[in-house]
Amino acid sequence: MILKKLQFKKVKSKILDRCIMLIKRLYRNGDFKKLINKSDIISFDIFDTVIVRKVLEPADIFTIVERLYIKKYGALDFDFKKIRIKAEPEATKVATKISGVQSLNLDEIYHHIQSNYHIDNKIIDKLKTLEIQTEQKFCVKNEYMHAFYQYCIDNGKKVIFTSDMYLPESVITKILHDNGYRTFHKLYLSSTIRKSKSKGTLFSHILNELACPPSSILHIGDYFYADIINAMKKGIKTYYYKKPNEYAFQHVEFKALKELYNNRLSIDESIYFATIINKVFTRRDNDNANLWYDFGYIYCGIIYLGFIRWLTNKLIEQQVHKAFFLARDGYMMHKVYNLMNRHQVVPPSEYMYASRRAITIPTICDDIDESSLKLLCNIFPNLTVEHYLERIHLNSDQHIEKIKKAGFICKTDKIISALDQEKLAALFKSLTKEVCDISAKERENLTNYLQQIDFISAEKIAIVDIGWQGTMQNSIGKLGRLLDKKINVEGYYLGTFETAQRHVSKGLPMSGYLCNFSQPKKNYDVVVGCVHLFEFIFSAPHGSVINFKSDKEGISPVFEKHISSHRTTAIINEFQEGTLDFIKDFMETENDCWKMDISPESSINPISRLLTDPTYKESVQFGNLTHSEYVGSHNYERHLAKTSGSWSALMSPLKFKKHYYACLWKVGFRRRYIGNILPEKLFLYIKKLKKKKAYS
Repeated sequence: MILKKLQFKKVKSKILDRCIMLIKRLYRNGDFKKLINKSDIISFDIFDTVIVRKVLEPADIFTIVERLYIKKYGALDFDFKKIRIKAEPEATKVATKISGVQSLNLDEIYHHIQSNYHIDNKIIDKLKTLEIQTEQKFCVKNEYMHAFYQYCIDNGKKVIFTSDMYLPESVITKILHDNGYRTFHKLYLSSTIRKSKSKGTLFSHILNELACPPSSILHIGDYFYADIINAMKKGIKTYYYKKPNEYAFQHVEFKALKELYNNRLSIDESIYFATIINKVFTRRDNDNANLWYDFGYIYCGIIYLGFIRWLTNKLIEQQVHKAFFLARDGYMMHKVYNLMNRHQVVPPSEYMYASRRAITIPTICDDIDESSLKLLCNIFPNLTVEHYLERIHLNSDQHIEKIKKAGFICKTDKIISALDQEKLAALFKSLTKEVCDISAKERENLTNYLQQIDFISAEKIAIVDIGWQGTMQNSIGKLGRLLDKKINVEGYYLGTFETAQRHVSKGLPMSGYLCNFSQPKKNYDVVVGCVHLFEFIFSAPHGSVINFKSDKEGISPVFEKHISSHRTTAIINEFQEGTLDFIKDFMETENDCWKMDISPESSINPISRLLTDPTYKESVQFGNLTHSEYVGSHNYERHLAKTSGSWSALMSPLKFKKHYYACLWKVGFRRRYIGNILPEKLFLYIKKLKKKKAYS
């Protein structure tokens, strides 16, 4: 008989759930402001409606409480989070059976824990106090809903708050006041009134107390059954505000991002997701209006935060005397380093003007070695012999004979093929004396600049850059040897590739954050999948440094022309603003618990999702971004993933193939132009089969 009752109850519950799902699908919100205008009393649910938490799941509060307790008072001999989660439904079930109450308060929940698990009263009191304090700190206003609350106040509406919640009324009132909800008629709290929305009795209580027709009330909430169905049963008008978490994971790209993490998120990951959701997914009317700001907030901020936190720890551990952030990739890094370490005792830092060209050319002495030749002969489309000589301030008209002797017809010959590159290398070799003369002049100015910024005199220094190959650090080492000065420099980079190992063997210590000498491979694959987007993320508002000049004010850098379109400049400004705002918001949450170290995997996961699994819309938006290379007065620009037109490209397979191999973001290119014909998973499967066949 008991078994049959349980089975019936289970079937009944399933039928009810399906009915609710059907009603939910059919339910349509009216215009929010019109509904407010037509109502006299506006009832707001509190949690996940006007107030959101700084963690993804409410139970994460209990994890934080436990850690704070351990930090303050020492270890616990029981699993607090597990017990606290079980205690609320257990205690409610017992109380309902004994006295018929529908909702408990926090004191009763902790009394149940104490009596059932035989925990000392002093420990119980400390845990309860910490839970209240943590809830107060981790509750923030929903900016989007606060605007509607303010609209109600400005238009003379009677505002009430209605919540099924166990926290004391004084605590809820403080949370509301602290978050800008200071003016309201009354707070209707289940733990005080002992009636709940989930049973519908709290709405009956409100109607009786206010003595008003149900149609004069508009109730707004996130729990469809309790806030919408039960309110509608009483004749109250409703507005369904979908829980921000639920709304966020309805978005394909955000759901795909969550799948990159373990099911059980760490607290820093929980805070990351909550920070993103509270900023981006509480809104309901943006429709990509803040695309680039959101890009900075969701994808870039966590990379900067993780990298600079890792960097700061390294600098302190290694007792570095001064850190130099190399232009141009170090521009925002330096900004974030100063932001994150305000009021902290950390090694001093400086933004150092540098570039591969500005550092490498001055190291040429007596002979042009392989690494210098590689820089001098790096192929850029449509550049002539004249342009390459002009780049290091050599007048091609004075070297016509040597140009012809190297195998060129004239100075306007373009460098296109590997053979052209070999001829160009031969030309530079024949101009070794002239190149060394220029190098000597540039070396003097560079040396004076490095002395000016205390680079040479510091005992132990670090250079910070985006990294990859470690060539700048190698050039600095060569410069030190030329000057007969030991420059004790360590390199800290966003990432390093395996090819950088050759510099380490020369005694140049370096390490990377996202990937260290191409490991872990998973992170390395993400980086090399679109190196240029990472470089775009670390943009600076000035051109690349050519060399240095001396004037009355000292030594200053000479820049290449930096001509960005208004659109590109606006995009950079927007995503950098989003980046800095994310860091500020995340650190504000850290102030309420503890400082967190962000793992490289957690930092790279968001951008990994974008680069390896973009939506069609993202493949267009980010594929339209351009990467520019400046050589003297010449600018070579390429899109990340864009061809002249999908149909014309598909009509000409050879043209399409050419565009594909020339593009900078191949996954984005495939998604944009052939994603509907050849899905990415199928492409990777075919590629894997081909690779397997080649090895068999």
